[in-house]
Amino acid sequence: MSAPAADPRQYDYSRPERECDIVMKGGITSGVVYPHAICELAQTYRLVNVGGTSAGAIAAAAAGAAEAGRASGGYKKLAELPDWLGAGTNLLSLFQPQEKTKRLFSVLVASLGRGGKVGRVTAALLRGYWVAALVGALLGVLIVGLAIWLASGAGLVLAAVAGVLVAAVGAVGGIGVGVYRDLLRVPDNCFGLCSGLGDPGPPALTPWLADLIDELAGREKTGSPFTFAELEQAGVHLELMTTNLTQRRPLRLPWVRPELFFFDPAALRQLFPERVIQHLERNPPPDVEDEAEARDWRLLCWLLEPLRPLPLPANLPIVVGARLSLSFPLLLSAIPLHAIDWSRKHNQEAIAEWRTWLHDNPDGDPDGEGAPARRPYAEMCWFSDGGISSNFPIHFFDAPLPRRPTFAINLRGFHPDYPQSSDESQNVYLPERSVGGLLEWWYRYPDEGFGRLKGFGESIVRTMQNRVDEAQMRAPGYRDRVVHVSTSEVEGGMNLNMPTPVIDSLTARGRAAARRLLDRFARPPQQAGDLSWDSHRWTRYRSSIAAIADLLVQVRAGYQASSPQVEGERTYAQLIQRAPREHPRAYQFVRAAQRNLAKEFTEALVGAADVAKPLPPEEAPDENRPPEPELPPEPAALIAPQEATSEPEDLAEGAPRPQPEARIVPRA
Repeated sequence: MSAPAADPRQYDYSRPERECDIVMKGGITSGVVYPHAICELAQTYRLVNVGGTSAGAIAAAAAGAAEAGRASGGYKKLAELPDWLGAGTNLLSLFQPQEKTKRLFSVLVASLGRGGKVGRVTAALLRGYWVAALVGALLGVLIVGLAIWLASGAGLVLAAVAGVLVAAVGAVGGIGVGVYRDLLRVPDNCFGLCSGLGDPGPPALTPWLADLIDELAGREKTGSPFTFAELEQAGVHLELMTTNLTQRRPLRLPWVRPELFFFDPAALRQLFPERVIQHLERNPPPDVEDEAEARDWRLLCWLLEPLRPLPLPANLPIVVGARLSLSFPLLLSAIPLHAIDWSRKHNQEAIAEWRTWLHDNPDGDPDGEGAPARRPYAEMCWFSDGGISSNFPIHFFDAPLPRRPTFAINLRGFHPDYPQSSDESQNVYLPERSVGGLLEWWYRYPDEGFGRLKGFGESIVRTMQNRVDEAQMRAPGYRDRVVHVSTSEVEGGMNLNMPTPVIDSLTARGRAAARRLLDRFARPPQQAGDLSWDSHRWTRYRSSIAAIADLLVQVRAGYQASSPQVEGERTYAQLIQRAPREHPRAYQFVRAAQRNLAKEFTEALVGAADVAKPLPPEEAPDENRPPEPELPPEPAALIAPQEATSEPEDLAEGAPRPQPEARIVPRA
């Protein structure tokens, strides 16, 4: 493979020879790592599935749009993004506070970076809350004035010192009261310092992102925003992660059941450009084919007005999905949507009354006399950063036997034994051997001061946030495709005011990370080392069949249990073959053919378990089975010495470690 050109803006993106998926981690401004990394990969790979969280959602949306607009220069435009972010204050200007949150935002910005934080924060507090500080200091100033007027000698000195102390304490207290009052106003801004919109002038984050997505996809920036359906038509599937804080659970975007959520156009106009809101209003979900269900749906929509139902996932603008995923807590406003809590008796009874009325009055006027007075009410669901629940969704696009690589780009701090280097390729890590990446990554606390307590608290939050992701990226078949990009305290993260040289370094680091992946997975087979695309697929195969075999053995143990523990209970085979409408009645097979298929399929699974791990004779089920057809014996010359044994084989023996397990989990 020839050495890549130096400038991604000059690359030839017209002839990708392979396909890949990619997942990107969140990290607010750390996302500047991604644009050139994506461009580097795009020379060789066509992106099929793209996913991310938080800042990774911005990169994922941009990557998907650039792939859709590949023929119209999408990747060349994406390659220009780091230069724009690094010019002047463009990066910082994307985050524009509202009037009620400006003072708090200035304090936050002052706290960024290293060195002199105390002085910068103090100056920001005095600039923003000087009136509150002055009011708080008035008593102390009065004491000093009275001391000068009435006292002399030592009394004057003592009174003046006391007055100064009172003034200082009062000023601090006044600033504290001012900060507290401003904090109480943050929920009115949807729990964020910045809504994502801003005043005319430099673009704020949300309109900038909406325009960027359209531009990369080769669309006009003034019409309807680019949607998930249009991305799918271009052969790209995008998935993002968001967090429903009200229900305390993660959700994958685009979600499967958008009809669960409604939006308030007036509220979302404070968070999205007008053209996005108009698209949402003009594209409600269509009626279902069943007339009764369609009538109920139209009734519900009418009862919840002025709320409007969200479009189907296909019609959801990508910028809405990205904004749902990147609502950085407190920095960016959360997104309010609405849903009905059907566990509430009021809602159950109200909708039952309306359905009865609608049945009796199919042509009745809901606003007329005799219509029910009660209505179900929708409550607000707050959607915030997807990184709260999964900051690195490496499980996206996972398959037991992958057909194409799913690259993952992780962002983390520097290892103490491998400090930051001026050679950006040394600031990137990709395991070189099959056992590479297996060791635990340590997150250490500072040795002294308040930093120890801060580190302990941060570890609690980060562990809750990343525990699954951290374990997953060390699993076999995962760790060899995760490239780790190291960042320092002044790079990425909350550093909204990174200078141009820092952004340039992160951009170059992203290119270096992509080149590591290219060298690993796009290498010709004859040049393959310990790790390659073939070795990755073989690792996944060995891990998957071991996990599946273990799962099937568990299925067999339950299915072939000879008798229930309690008299009157039935075996699984008897449950499958029970008569229609016989207890249990939930989730029954809808047809006899489906029941027969289930029995045949289950017995095939049990048969596969018998192949993977035969039962000893004393544990074999007591039933007459036809003998299995015997296969012709293999020539002795083809049997390796270590295989010539009478002991049953175990597919888990020699499989990659740690051994994964196959589980049934809900789809987020």
